[in-house]
Amino acid sequence: MDLKWLLVRRITLVALACLVAGSALAIYLTAREAQRHNIELADMVGRQLDLQLSRIGRSTDLPARFPDWDLVAGLSLQPGQCIELRGVDGALKRSSCAGIDAATVSAPQWFLGAYRSLLNGGLAATRPVSYRGEPQGTLVAAHDPVATAGQAWATIAPLLGFAAVFVAALCVVTYLVIDRALLPTMEILAGLNRLARGDLACRLPAFRLAELNRISEVFNGLSAELSKATTERTELARRLVDTQEQERRHIARELHDDIAQKLSALSARAACVRTAAQHEAPRVAGEASELEKMAAELMISLRRTLTYLRPQEIDDLGLVQSLKALVAQHNQNAGGSTCYSIEADGEVEHLRAETSAHVYRIVQEALTNASKHAKARNVRVLLSRHAETGNEKITLSVVDDGGGLSADDKPSPPAGSGMIGMRERVVALSGRFDAGPLPSGGFRLHVEFPTLQRGA
Repeated sequence: MDLKWLLVRRITLVALACLVAGSALAIYLTAREAQRHNIELADMVGRQLDLQLSRIGRSTDLPARFPDWDLVAGLSLQPGQCIELRGVDGALKRSSCAGIDAATVSAPQWFLGAYRSLLNGGLAATRPVSYRGEPQGTLVAAHDPVATAGQAWATIAPLLGFAAVFVAALCVVTYLVIDRALLPTMEILAGLNRLARGDLACRLPAFRLAELNRISEVFNGLSAELSKATTERTELARRLVDTQEQERRHIARELHDDIAQKLSALSARAACVRTAAQHEAPRVAGEASELEKMAAELMISLRRTLTYLRPQEIDDLGLVQSLKALVAQHNQNAGGSTCYSIEADGEVEHLRAETSAHVYRIVQEALTNASKHAKARNVRVLLSRHAETGNEKITLSVVDDGGGLSADDKPSPPAGSGMIGMRERVVALSGRFDAGPLPSGGFRLHVEFPTLQRGA
């Protein structure tokens, strides 16, 4: 629930509780006042009747005139108040009531019903009338509940009206004040959303409220720690992938300089043996020929391994020519069923060796996935280097017009692991990886990551 409405609701509930308590107190005081008047009236009339009985006992008054109710008629009764004299048997002998003033405020039915259920019958005052120990009857003084409830309502109604206006004004002021005080929470939520999206440079300003300012300090500290940890992790991941490429480059160089040279020498020796023994020892010549074929096959396998570890063309010809050679190889393998093409900005040549290797690996894996799963007629590779907010970035896109790998597809393990490997490589390079189907059909892989110039 919204905090503003929660506070308004609680203020309203507290105000209602106070109004109920105040109303109950007003009803109680009105009822006690009415009961006091009833007791006074019953006592006053009782004394008058006691005096009359005393005169009758002294033969100064006639017994037939008892009770002399004219004495009661001269008394001033409150609106709705009644006085009754009941005999020893409970029969009504005399009664007198005052009417309800027309100007008296009439209580609502719900209030009158509540009043009747709570206090009706509890306000009457009784006084026995006796002479020389012999009971002569009982006086009963009571108020009409309608009149008493009207008096209580007349007391409460102004209070209710004032309280309603006051509570409404208090709720409005509370809502506006809390709404203004909580305006910074929108900025805090926006900062949390930015942090959740990966914007670790997001910081919150200082706030006037101490509680919100404490949240701002904790948020900024957390954001700074996350930024530091992410930077360290990214730098470590980049060093790992760079080290991996350097190690591959070193292994490829060792294989090329050592194993390849020895295989070439072995092939040459086998050719010499085959030539020398061709006439004198045909069997040896055959073995030498087989050895020569094995050396050639090993050389082909070694070249494939060298290409996987570190394409020699990157060092000899540069990144762009290596990618063009890779595209040409895929065109040759496709046999005309798929046309592979590349568009590259010349600035991509001036990259570190490790960065060039990363670009080559991503393009290599993307073209492999396209050839296996896209079933496309055209596959385009777009490579460029540009500056953005002071940082140079490599932008790479591989677009095909085939089916691609949609979100609903279940790729085979090689395809799935290849896509995961590309994503992990790009993330390690502090880049952005995006792959998915195009609205117009086909599939698009888009990669961006920062780069440094050679020697930087």
